[in-house]
Amino acid sequence: MKICHWHFVNFLKTKVFADHLKTQAQSGIKNGEVYKIAEKENLWIITRDSDFESYRKFITYNVAGIIVFKLRETKTPYLIKTMRRFLETHQSKLLSKRMIIIEDSEIKIYESKSKDQ
Repeated sequence: MKICHWHFVNFLKTKVFADHLKTQAQSGIKNGEVYKIAEKENLWIITRDSDFESYRKFITYNVAGIIVFKLRETKTPYLIKTMRRFLETHQSKLLSKRMIIIEDSEIKIYESKSKDQ
């Protein structure tokens, strides 16, 4: 599974948000394993894979959060520009568990509901 391009990963590392599974020799792993790694290390999952849009899975796993990019343009400079814009206006949304879907025309942000609600 390809989570993001190397330049994008390097950009995120400078913002202290991400490590790429390929740097951990974890390329080609199944989605369930990505969730388990993120859960174990309390990481955000940042991906273009629409399989990670499942709210049910989002609340099932105790990951830090999920960001899914659903953009028409997928070249690295555009991903970096989009993430930079997101961080300028929504960085506080990364302080608690959320599923964030970044599209060309909108950003959807879902919070994790506690089991008592």
